[in-house]
Amino acid sequence: MKTLKSISQKRLFYAGLVSMIGLATISCESKTEEADIEQNKTIVDTSQIDQIKLTPQQYQSIGIQLGNVKLETVSDEVKANGIVELPPENQATLSLPISGKINYMKGIPGQPVRKGELLATLESFEFIQLQQDYLQNASQLAYQEKELERQRTLSSENVGARKNFEQAQANQRSTKALLQSLEAKLKILGLSTETLNKKGITPAVRIVSSVNGYITAANVNLGKEVAAGQPIFELADKSDMHISLTVFEHDASKIKKDQTVMVQFNDGALPVKAYVLMVGKVLEGETRTLNVHAHIKDRIQEAKLVPGAYVNAKIQTGNREATMVPAASIVRKGATGFIYIEENNKSFRRIPVEIGNAVKEDLVEIISKNKFDNEQLVVKGAYLIDAEFAKRSEPAGE
Repeated sequence: MKTLKSISQKRLFYAGLVSMIGLATISCESKTEEADIEQNKTIVDTSQIDQIKLTPQQYQSIGIQLGNVKLETVSDEVKANGIVELPPENQATLSLPISGKINYMKGIPGQPVRKGELLATLESFEFIQLQQDYLQNASQLAYQEKELERQRTLSSENVGARKNFEQAQANQRSTKALLQSLEAKLKILGLSTETLNKKGITPAVRIVSSVNGYITAANVNLGKEVAAGQPIFELADKSDMHISLTVFEHDASKIKKDQTVMVQFNDGALPVKAYVLMVGKVLEGETRTLNVHAHIKDRIQEAKLVPGAYVNAKIQTGNREATMVPAASIVRKGATGFIYIEENNKSFRRIPVEIGNAVKEDLVEIISKNKFDNEQLVVKGAYLIDAEFAKRSEPAGE
């Protein structure tokens, strides 16, 4: 009995061992087959990855049209944006070095003004006091000059003391200096001493325009008290406006004086021609940009500009040869894309390209390592070919 039991256990052990070896063999064969399938799938996906051949029916239904890649002379351009500005010398702030109260005004923002035109008047005790001081010292100077002559005569005849002559001379010079100072102050306030001597004391200062242009801001109203130095009016002279453009660092070296600039405004009108007037010498701020000043040649167009308006511009930095294709021939993928070239009857090759900056009518610049010598380019139907290409590139069974 023990012998039969031992034989049965051995048979069971060997049977289990055989089963395990069989399963291992099947597993290895399964993995080998899967590896072969994956390898075959990879070979299928990567073979002729840039080529596609269409059937006659597909060729006809897509409606393919062919053309040529062209080599064109184009203007190399740098894109920039900016704003219409007035130079500092064409902007003015009207203020007075004395305080007072506004008792007349007619200026409102947007109003055109001429140089010397009266905009407001300011009643001021300080102004009245300056005129009074001038008239009093003018009268005093007249007396002191006569006294000086009298002392000079007495001194020359040894009748009067020398120190009396010297004192009279010092008094005359001191009063004369004070009078000159008062005259200069009155001139700054727009009052001549001739007018003061002729018409007497004026209670109000005239505030007049210092430029030909228009009012951009009026900071006062009737009866308002104005402190010394407080801005009263802001003026602008539009006779000489320029466009301040911003160019990024990588394009800065391309910008030169007198280059042509095509300026596009946000009103949708046609671009306006300008030229580079001045190029900045320093890159500014964290953005590392260069400031470029452009000036519009046409004075009529310049007069239409509005200070503060934003613009887009293209600075023409020279001519160069560029590879150009119709825009419809590019299957765009952001800044890159593909074009299709017919190699033989109904067989096409897909070529990756970068999209350049140049645009000429309906042509777009492409950048590629390939040379295109009289090759047939798909100019119509490229997107449909690409869709068929993508469909065929999908792994089998997916």
